[in-house]
Amino acid sequence: MLLSNDPGEESLAFTPQHFTAMLEAALIGAAESGRVAIDFGEQSISYRELLSEISRVQQQLSQAGLQPGSRVGIHVERSPALIATLLACLFSGIAFVPLDPLFPAGRLKDIAQEAQLDAVLETGRNDSAVIGFCCPVLALDPDGAADPQAGNVAPMRSPSLRPDTTAYMMFTSGSTGKPKGVVISHQALATFLCAAVERLGLDDKCHWLLITTIAFDISMLEIFAPLLVGGRLRLTNSDEHKDPHAVAALLTRYPSVNTLQATPTFWRMLVNTGWQGQAGLTALTGGEALDSGLAQQLLSRCAVLWNCYGPTEATVWSLMSQVQPDQPITIGSSLAGYGHLVLDETDQPVAVGQEGELCIYGDALSDGYWQRADLTARQFVTRGDGLRYYRTGDNVRRLADDCYQYLGRLDGQVKLRGYRIELGEIEARLRGLDAVRDAAVTLEGEGEQATLVAYLEQGEQNGADAPAMTRLQLRKALSAHLPGYMIPGRFVWLARLPTTASGKVDRKQLAAG
Repeated sequence: MLLSNDPGEESLAFTPQHFTAMLEAALIGAAESGRVAIDFGEQSISYRELLSEISRVQQQLSQAGLQPGSRVGIHVERSPALIATLLACLFSGIAFVPLDPLFPAGRLKDIAQEAQLDAVLETGRNDSAVIGFCCPVLALDPDGAADPQAGNVAPMRSPSLRPDTTAYMMFTSGSTGKPKGVVISHQALATFLCAAVERLGLDDKCHWLLITTIAFDISMLEIFAPLLVGGRLRLTNSDEHKDPHAVAALLTRYPSVNTLQATPTFWRMLVNTGWQGQAGLTALTGGEALDSGLAQQLLSRCAVLWNCYGPTEATVWSLMSQVQPDQPITIGSSLAGYGHLVLDETDQPVAVGQEGELCIYGDALSDGYWQRADLTARQFVTRGDGLRYYRTGDNVRRLADDCYQYLGRLDGQVKLRGYRIELGEIEARLRGLDAVRDAAVTLEGEGEQATLVAYLEQGEQNGADAPAMTRLQLRKALSAHLPGYMIPGRFVWLARLPTTASGKVDRKQLAAG
């Protein structure tokens, strides 16, 4: 699976048929070897059973009239059925849109409406949550029909797949008050997965503990990479995957687990449980800046530590560098099929030692934002070299060729526990409340102490000042549409938000108290 680091080289001209053929061959080969594909609690699912389940789900999709190019929401709880459903969509050329059942019903409805879904797939146990999605609901039997005695059923690979066929749409926080959809093609997903597998040196000995929600795009690596090499997944359930104590217990109970990916915040919580490490563990961290203190703690507890960087718009990670003891923490080492450039305020490349905006190019870039041509044109630009770039909004210092120091954001976007949050989305929801005239949200504190703080101007209702809402009332109102990680931990009522000379909210003065 050799790739070139030059995105323009022909060796990266994947076709979906090529990628799905590789995946199919890996699944069938592992089935013929009698391997286990997924562990879930005390249950073990063989590759043979997984193939049978993929085929069964594909039949249901076909019978429901879903065709290549259809868009379906995946509202399936964490289970082997979830993995089979995602694979069935990939092989069928049906674009999947993750709908985490743990997210608020209002937010899921917003995503379903924005994505204009053709159907929602669910396991028949969450009927009340999908009411109002304004599209058909296809109930998948979570307990059924996979036949362990069946032959190696090959997935039905759609003959109409093209490189630009959408594999999935991942919805992230949007500054307008609604989530925005990032469109990822089969070409982009294939480029990333093959490059990541090569960089990590994965083979059929891989045993990956899957803890990430499918609503966070880094889960695509956790789900598909082990299966692409005939490895093994241990899938955490809905209670375990966010609990560092439960994850520590799983690592201790199953010493054969040798790969784990998490945000720095979760790794720090795992270390704080007293977890002493795992022999032979490959640890991946990303989604937030990695600090040197945590890096040294992890290096003493695992065999290899990878520092990963990449926005959803570039298909998970674009940079993956191995962290070395007593060395500065940097981001760098482009994956095959990716390239990076740092541009100054005049859109010119910077010299070594200078800082600017990190831009990404290559075969793994998103097609853009779903039905947001204006935003797509602003963030995805074609330069004079003829290459299409994604402007990340991340400020970095160029330390050397393909090596950078992360300095922070250039806009109002923040990262909290690995999640990318547009503060404007929270502010828009707050301004929609009668009791709030205006709102500004900031991220304050560092590490585990970091929290979102909302500063509120009291609004007017029927010509009179509305009584200030309590913290509980505010949290309840926001929780109808925002996931927990986007709900401020503190609310501060002000007579008026401070402003700069230009009339903009003075966020520095807010944070300074």
